[in-house]
Amino acid sequence: QASATPPFHIGPARVAYQHCKRVWRCGRRTGSRMVSSSISTKFSRRHSWAAAEDGQPATFLKIRLKRDGAVLTPERVSKQHANGIRTTRFTALTWLPKSLYLQFRRAANIYFVSIAIVSTIPFLEAKWQPKVLTVVMILVAQALKDLYEDCKRRSDDQVENTRLVRRFDRETESFEEAQWCDIDSGDLLLLEKGDAFPADTMVCASADSTGTFYVATKSIDGETNLKEKFAPQAVGDLVDPKDDDKDEEGRPAAIALRLFDIGLTISLETPHPSIMDMNCSLSVNKGVPSGVSNSNFGLRGCTLRNTKWVLGVACYVGDDSKVRMNSFPPPSKNSELERFLNNCVLIILAFLLACSFYFAVASRFVDEVTLPFYQIFLKYLVILYPVLPMTLYITFEIVHLIIGVQIEVDPLMKDEATGTNAQARNTSVVEELGQVDFVFSDKTGTLTANEMRFAYCCVGSATLGPFLPDGSLPGPGYEQAKAAIRSGNDDVRAFFDALAVCHTVKIDQDGTYQGESPDEVALVEAARSVGIELEARETAGSSVIHRVRSPWGVEDNEVTHVLGFTSDRKRMSVVCATKDGGAVVTTKGADSVMEGLCSGPLPSEAVRALGEFSRQGLRTLLVARRRVAPLDFAAWRARWDQASSAMEDRTAKIEAVAAAIEESLTFTGVTALEDRLQDRVPSTIAMLREAGIRVWVLTGDKVETAVEIAKSCQLIDSGMRLVEVVNATSSKDCTRMLREGLEGPPEKNKSGGGRGIVLDGSSVSYILEDKKARTALYELAVASSSCVCCRLSPLQKRELVELVRQENPTAITLAIGDGANDVPMIQGAHVGIGVRGKEGSAAVQACDMAVSEFSFLGNMVLCHGRKSYRRIATFLCFFIYKSVALGWSYIVYAHAMLFSGEGAYPQWLDVIWNPLTSCAVVLILASDIDVPDKVALQSPHLYAPGPERSLFNPRSFARWMVVATIHGILSWCVPVYWLTTEPERLERPLTEGGAFWQASFTAFSTVFMTVHLKLFMVAEKPLQWIGIVALVLELVLYLPIALGLGSGLAPSHELLGAPQKVFQSWRHVATIFVVPVLAVLPEILQAFICSYSGVRRRSGRGTGTEADRAVSRQLVHSGGGDSSDSGCGDSSDSGDSSQSDGDSSSEEHHGVCVC
Repeated sequence: QASATPPFHIGPARVAYQHCKRVWRCGRRTGSRMVSSSISTKFSRRHSWAAAEDGQPATFLKIRLKRDGAVLTPERVSKQHANGIRTTRFTALTWLPKSLYLQFRRAANIYFVSIAIVSTIPFLEAKWQPKVLTVVMILVAQALKDLYEDCKRRSDDQVENTRLVRRFDRETESFEEAQWCDIDSGDLLLLEKGDAFPADTMVCASADSTGTFYVATKSIDGETNLKEKFAPQAVGDLVDPKDDDKDEEGRPAAIALRLFDIGLTISLETPHPSIMDMNCSLSVNKGVPSGVSNSNFGLRGCTLRNTKWVLGVACYVGDDSKVRMNSFPPPSKNSELERFLNNCVLIILAFLLACSFYFAVASRFVDEVTLPFYQIFLKYLVILYPVLPMTLYITFEIVHLIIGVQIEVDPLMKDEATGTNAQARNTSVVEELGQVDFVFSDKTGTLTANEMRFAYCCVGSATLGPFLPDGSLPGPGYEQAKAAIRSGNDDVRAFFDALAVCHTVKIDQDGTYQGESPDEVALVEAARSVGIELEARETAGSSVIHRVRSPWGVEDNEVTHVLGFTSDRKRMSVVCATKDGGAVVTTKGADSVMEGLCSGPLPSEAVRALGEFSRQGLRTLLVARRRVAPLDFAAWRARWDQASSAMEDRTAKIEAVAAAIEESLTFTGVTALEDRLQDRVPSTIAMLREAGIRVWVLTGDKVETAVEIAKSCQLIDSGMRLVEVVNATSSKDCTRMLREGLEGPPEKNKSGGGRGIVLDGSSVSYILEDKKARTALYELAVASSSCVCCRLSPLQKRELVELVRQENPTAITLAIGDGANDVPMIQGAHVGIGVRGKEGSAAVQACDMAVSEFSFLGNMVLCHGRKSYRRIATFLCFFIYKSVALGWSYIVYAHAMLFSGEGAYPQWLDVIWNPLTSCAVVLILASDIDVPDKVALQSPHLYAPGPERSLFNPRSFARWMVVATIHGILSWCVPVYWLTTEPERLERPLTEGGAFWQASFTAFSTVFMTVHLKLFMVAEKPLQWIGIVALVLELVLYLPIALGLGSGLAPSHELLGAPQKVFQSWRHVATIFVVPVLAVLPEILQAFICSYSGVRRRSGRGTGTEADRAVSRQLVHSGGGDSSDSGCGDSSDSGDSSQSDGDSSSEEHHGVCVC
């Protein structure tokens, strides 16, 4: 048993192929070419190994331990830092070139650099210094940011590579400390409790005389339970002789010396990324090789637990270790809004090129223009560069950062138990939180608390329970079970005895149980509660003793084989040897699998109980037993040993042998476990559905259980018409059922409720294979508000997310989960949210946002997501608007000057434009609030603008550009044509500080004031203190900077004395303040009319909208309308309870609100 391969895992070649296929698909569909291209890198190692002779498959590496040390075959080319890792993106030589290459993937950056280069051409007579300086600052800032992030990676690598481990020195015959990066294959390592394995290490001995040791694999697979592993028995018997006279401290060194003496040879297979597969072999003194499996290895990154020390041989090091082969970078995610922004930038860029070309062509028809065509084209290309702001992407990232900080400091998304706040790991997708169309959620640990409680059981023809406590009192089921045991009911006794034996639960020093899953712990604790207690778990050779104390005495159950649970098998078994040489096989698993393994049909009471338990949303397991005769058990054991030592197809052979003993089982009973819902889950799902978001729950439960849980969490309403696509036999069958569901009525009755979908795993498999079925499912999903998917694998979860993305590329998907099995789904969605749960940290490590409870999703989406979309959409439109408004001055002036290639403003004014108009835009719009968060939760339909893309789309963008055109032309034409005469405008050369430059400066100041007044109109709450400070600071700085430019501080002297003269003239000053008001006057009138009509509605003279009523309610309850931006409030202000504040009292408070 110690050297046996864990059964029921597919072979390494198939695992590697499927892993490559999944990662390639991930890279292809999410735009991350880096992921897919890294596959070949992972399998073509940077150090070569010799090929096998005669064309046979090669052994990756042979490690021979001889008296003079370890010998590797084939020999490694270089042993220096063989176990070192490097996760940095750059080296000292590649940093700047590679960073610039990454930046130039944005077309706008190429344009900016081109403009800076063109501006240095002498005949253009352009002021190249500000343009070149700005571009250099932008590129260097981004490069320094990349360098800073890379330095953090390098620092992390250094910490990892310089960790210490004790390595056996053959010369001194003692263990010496060595750095992780210096470890090589063949090194003997000594690890103590709490140490992490520096490489994939085959353990040869442990402090336990049986060679048992325990490891925590949370850093690899995200699972928090401990894994029990063994040293190969073939080695353990030789290296740890019973007559060893060494003391405890000297035992590891003595064992190490003996390993060199016995001539141990380890043959390693080619490395592959499957964590669970390890098909290697070992031999002693060139004897018959025996199999070595994953159960004999401690993988790099695993931590030794509950074991004083282990001694092992480092096998796979560096990039050949499992954890490194699975360390693919997460898919690169860019928001749909950013992709639309890039398209807008390209449109503006094309417009600038077209304008420059048009001006150059038009100049050919003007006799006064003597410059060549190309010079005119280049001149206007440089003149018009402010229309596409260089700081657009930098300020875009700053807004993302500010919103990310707001999410992380929100006190209402803080877990009170752990003090952990929400975490924004990828702020580039925060705006997509406000555009979500589909939510895909895991169930166990995400919607539920992953706290299993024994609820009911069915034994024989009797159902016992409930076992759930009633307040402080225990459930009556325990007394029922105890009474049945006291009365001599053998069925009940055998059932709970099976629960106390069939598991891999370990007992801590304080007597608490710890298992690989909470289900196992709950079942063992239930057996203890009725008097059948697992008292001890001890090792005896290759077996494990489960000591069970019961009312009839103490019994030692010798577990010789554990056939573990997998998602494919859906069951686990223990084989216990009996005194007569036979065995008792105890199996527990899903009823869908177990029913076919039983010798006869299930009792009618068991069938009824299974249905009843499922309808209550309980998780069921079926328990069965079988006695194996001594001869049959001996024959099976021989087959098992033969399959375990097989060098080819070992996994398949073990799977076949294990299945052979799990036949003709006798039904024992049914267990029902409750996994309670987390707090506020029903109200959160109800709010999401009311906001128009389609919620899908993806689970591995059976259909009946999943449907009942969906009802309890308000995913399915009582009036909802369910379209069940289950037990399908083909893709055509699935398509037919989906089409029938789509053609039927949307509600079950007149009370409403909409339409819901129920899918099972087999039907999903058929749907994913057929294009028509995929389309039919998506069309039905759009017409439905919820969906429950049952019996799904992790890959099917990911493929359902991809189905939605492929059928509608504009639909935004959000996936939320808490376990390692949810990582594919989280990485496949536009926004992935990880829940810090009891299944480890894998989901959090792979997510974009991390929360501690599912209920925080309401705050994240309906509050922060909604605000993020509105803020960023407004910011982008406004930022482009202000630059285009300034650019129209150049276009109008070009026509007035007959395309002579002259600029409308002194070039140094271009330099101060973005710095003096960006700070207030960023600070005001990044913290702007339209309605309080509590109102947003009480009125989920306010979320609609995001999914409808109503704030940033081609129509809204065109509307903003029209407004920019009007404001730009008005701000230029009124000052210039009112304050100057035609001779003054046509004067050549223009007088420094003359009438034209005074009018030009006045026009620039007018655009400056217009933009700030427009910002005041656009912002919902522009009078927040941080916005006021930024606004006043920009206005206050503008005056001294302008006066400084007019005093000759700038290299060019067009403005010499002009600002001073402007500020002394009432006509110029009046123009600066009156024209901006005229420009935004239509919006002022519109806002006044809307405000007046809104007051009339809220005062009771109109029906009003739900949004008005929601705001009114909030104003009444909050005492005047002050609100914070910190979140959505306590649970009492959200969900179901919030609705109670609503319509019943809103009407009578409307007048009070106005007063």
